[in-house]
Amino acid sequence: MENQVEIKKILVPVDYSEHSIQACRYALKIASKANASIKIFHAFYSPAYDLIELTGNKSTQRKLREEVTQKLMDGEQDKMQVFLNDLNKYAELKDFNRKLIETEMVPGLPKEEIQEITEAYSPDLVIMGTRGKDAQESSVLGSITEFAIKRLKSPVLAVPIDYTFIGEGNLKHLAYLTDFDESDFLSIKKLMGFTNLLDMTIHCLHIGGKDDNWERLKMEGLKNYFRNSYQDAQVECHFLGGEKNLLPAIDTFIREQKINILSLTSRKRNLIEKLFKPSLAKKLFYHSNIPLLVFHS
Repeated sequence: MENQVEIKKILVPVDYSEHSIQACRYALKIASKANASIKIFHAFYSPAYDLIELTGNKSTQRKLREEVTQKLMDGEQDKMQVFLNDLNKYAELKDFNRKLIETEMVPGLPKEEIQEITEAYSPDLVIMGTRGKDAQESSVLGSITEFAIKRLKSPVLAVPIDYTFIGEGNLKHLAYLTDFDESDFLSIKKLMGFTNLLDMTIHCLHIGGKDDNWERLKMEGLKNYFRNSYQDAQVECHFLGGEKNLLPAIDTFIREQKINILSLTSRKRNLIEKLFKPSLAKKLFYHSNIPLLVFHS
């Protein structure tokens, strides 16, 4: 298949929290099926490092900075080992080839360092934890995940902290949000590489403001395209519209269709803003307790 997606390298930015544990567990599940390697990445920042009053010549300043950085790095290595020990409690790590896991820690601001490592490492998938719908708004990793979704060129999979692991049943059904423009055909074709690798069914979901014949004709056209072009493809099409409050309707759809991943393309990030009030746009991203996959069309 053209534009076949391969998952060989997975990047998992962590902050050692429960959010990160969930992200790593999910990464291990996908890596196991794809035979991919995983890089667990942590960027740490210390105000003390910036506030050091440096005196003396440049050589002395450089040496002092190196000493402070090494002390910070030693502490971060200890934290990373504790994190890995905690992760080892779960079957996903116990059953995984440890040779396919590497860790990296760097000093710096998380957003900047995550963007830099993504450009240098070129992962096929970035998996991050995000707060659940009942978590505190002050969650740092929530804002970093949102930044990653908007700025990183690699596909980003955001995993809620309250996501429930139930074995292979977690990777069966993916819902892709569509608004029927031409890019959807290429986007879904690329997405099929991801879902075929994991043996998943794609559910194309159009969220309309109203249920009318024109919307349903476009949906039927999308069905015919996949029926004629990809006879063996696991693609189903659905229309959701007419409801006054769409968030509960989406929840019902996710539950009834047993959706495991909600997906959209990067160029469709504004799709939700078109359909909902801006205050509701972010709620959709963090509303459901299933992972969100954002990739480039």
